[in-house]
Amino acid sequence: MTRHRPTARRLLTAAVAVALTVTAGALTAPAATAVPAAVTAAPADAQAPVPLIQDGGTLWGAGPSGFLTVYHADGVYSSAWTRYADGVTTALPGSTVPRPARGTDLVAQVDGSVHTIRLMDSDAEPVVLDLATLKAGYQTGQPAGADSLVTVWTDPAGGEELHLVTRTADGLRAEKIAGFPEAAEIAFVYMDSSGTALVRYSDPADTSGAPRLAVVDVARRAVVEEVVTPAYKVVDVAVTATHLAWFEETTSHTYAVVVMPRGGTPGEALRIPLRDAAGLRVALLDGWVLYGKDGAHRSYGPNPLYALTARSLKDDRTVKVLDTFAWETKGSDGHFLAQGGTLAGGEGVYRVGLGPDGVPAATQVATTGRPTALTLLGQEVPDVIDLDQKKSAAFSWNLSGYALTRMKVTHTATGRTLTWYVRNGDVRGSKTYTWNGALGETLPENGVPAPSGAYTWHLTAEPSNDIGPVLEASGAFTVKRAPVPHDYDDNGVPDLVHREYDGSLGAYNPISPIGGWPNDDIPDLMLGTGGWDAYDRIVATGNLAGTPHSDLVARDRAGVLWLYQGTGKGLARRVQVGGGWQVYNRITSAADLTGDGRTDLLAADKAGVLWLYKGTGNTSAPFTQRTRVGGGWQAYNDIAAVGNVAGAAPGDLVARDKDGVLWLYLGKGDGTFTARTRVGGGWQAYDHVFGFGDVDRDGYADLVGIGEPSYMPYVYRGTGLRATPFAPRQSLYGSYGSFSLDLY
Repeated sequence: MTRHRPTARRLLTAAVAVALTVTAGALTAPAATAVPAAVTAAPADAQAPVPLIQDGGTLWGAGPSGFLTVYHADGVYSSAWTRYADGVTTALPGSTVPRPARGTDLVAQVDGSVHTIRLMDSDAEPVVLDLATLKAGYQTGQPAGADSLVTVWTDPAGGEELHLVTRTADGLRAEKIAGFPEAAEIAFVYMDSSGTALVRYSDPADTSGAPRLAVVDVARRAVVEEVVTPAYKVVDVAVTATHLAWFEETTSHTYAVVVMPRGGTPGEALRIPLRDAAGLRVALLDGWVLYGKDGAHRSYGPNPLYALTARSLKDDRTVKVLDTFAWETKGSDGHFLAQGGTLAGGEGVYRVGLGPDGVPAATQVATTGRPTALTLLGQEVPDVIDLDQKKSAAFSWNLSGYALTRMKVTHTATGRTLTWYVRNGDVRGSKTYTWNGALGETLPENGVPAPSGAYTWHLTAEPSNDIGPVLEASGAFTVKRAPVPHDYDDNGVPDLVHREYDGSLGAYNPISPIGGWPNDDIPDLMLGTGGWDAYDRIVATGNLAGTPHSDLVARDRAGVLWLYQGTGKGLARRVQVGGGWQVYNRITSAADLTGDGRTDLLAADKAGVLWLYKGTGNTSAPFTQRTRVGGGWQAYNDIAAVGNVAGAAPGDLVARDKDGVLWLYLGKGDGTFTARTRVGGGWQAYDHVFGFGDVDRDGYADLVGIGEPSYMPYVYRGTGLRATPFAPRQSLYGSYGSFSLDLY
């Protein structure tokens, strides 16, 4: 069997990997393990605030006076020591990962062969040990005291030895640590404390190839115990005076925490099988084994192993010590420090030890200021969205972690809503959603323009890691749109008014792009639930009176004309305009023909005379006395006031003769028109034509023709050109169906 000797670089890399590598995955707790809420011990002085430390680091070591944190950003390492007493943090020089003597205030920094050991609780000068002054073959060491290192020496003849290197008055002294076989191959050295090293190695003379885990008493320079470990990966180890524990991972990706009494046999080991537990960390307290893994705040799914769990070695009790866990290091007095968080205290550093009841509990000693529960850190939602100036608006919510997020927007006046979902890891940190200004239930891209007015938003975010409560937040904003003709739901685009067989009246929004299929998710706006079959003429107008919204007039069979004011979400109760309107066989509106800013109405009587009714803006008397425009209009079987289609500001008029030819009359702005211009023939294909406002929002009014026999609506978009005032027709909807009487 070919064996590959680890190099100094590989040993250093392996040591850092054992400490820093985190592997994500959906994990499952052991069977029959009930994990209650995290147990947190109260600080001795409940009034004293814990110090604030920089977020984003890894807890790397701890001693009687403080703890060490390592940070990594842009490929560069930095480190800092934080004192318990006052929370003061001191940055360490250099940009390499330091090596602490766990359970002490000693920290070693390495620059090539030079090891600088600092005592962090004093101002004493650091101790420098340069391994280059020894014979060649020494690898990077780990501190075992203020002036000593445990390191591996590679024998050029083969094999490796574990040495204790100590500074003396005469220079560096290297002593071999006894108990390892000749030509041993050392996989890793882990300093559990300044006096104890854990070493995993293999013996080439052992034909079974089984790796061994040795416990080294540094003071005695000897192996004091060893166990045969599985041939597969052993990731983390822990030792106390009574027990040895490790986490193992097989090549088939099964996992287990193994706890063995010191001096015991494999048959006495407690095995805790786990699923998909890569990256798990293990620690020991008197009578308890604790385990957990990093990744809670990067998780797309729940995982009980993201908590720090303690399991009794005497019975089957389990206790959740922390709600989240990232890292741990041995302390100085039988406890250890853990990096993680609780829902009550948030993320930070916690001292974990046995409480008065003998159960592990956590006391916070520092905070990063980051909450453990999913939290809304901030949001950017515009107070006012002017959809005439912008076609979309950006919403941003800054969450502290991954979440399944639902955002619901509600139009206050109508109760119409839009709900969109952002799943799992798509929301973490600042997430921006660009709203296209449409309402379409859960498909805003297929929706219709949202009406103006007040809106509320409600955010519901379920933490992907299932840690803590569901986050809810609310707010409000306002949408602005300028009123436009033929718009009955105040959303800035004209509506197609239709009367159904049952006498109800509704309005459909045109959708984008023109010619697409109607969105069945968006019900039409009900303008009236019944009784509209009493009218023989219905005319959709612009704003005639009162509110800025489009109105509607309807003539009953007795010749009485009624005004229905638009409210922005429907129609108000009707107001009688007057009688005698049965003399007219053509009525049209929806345009300002006199230049005074008010919508006017045109009516052609049966004798062919065209009459102008100027708008007043007065609800009770919306029109002045009629003014004669001219005669001869009996030549036309349909007329439509269309607004500006040919470039000039005054409203224009089109008329279709009995041969199906459409003629354009340009408005002069005083209620009269220029001589007619031929638009084209073939318009007899339509049962009715009418002005529709500016459906494509290009500044020119458009014309709609209702075809027979299917009542399919077609739109002719205004061009602003007198010679060719309309572009070729387009289907207003991909399919529309038929209506009993008419479309308006």
